[in-house]
Amino acid sequence: MSKKQETKKAVKTTAQAPAVPVMYLGPNVLSKGLKTNTVYKQKPAELISTLQGEFSTIGRLFVPVTEVTQAMADLQKKGTPINLAYTEMKR
Repeated sequence: MSKKQETKKAVKTTAQAPAVPVMYLGPNVLSKGLKTNTVYKQKPAELISTLQGEFSTIGRLFVPVTEVTQAMADLQKKGTPINLAYTEMKR
């Protein structure tokens, strides 16, 4: 194996896992840039960290698109983590 091929192989193994698209399932808070059912290419860590001081459970409202159906069902059940996060955002 040539050095060039070894370098390419090393780069591939150290690359990050592909970004997982997520959907925001919380209420509209347009003043903070949040709109219900918005899909992001990946979890917006910077936005979440900015808003966690005001909404401590906001991270639970960003759900991988593959899990949206179950999350929407859980959103309707009182006491589930996503329901509690949504309720906190509504206050």
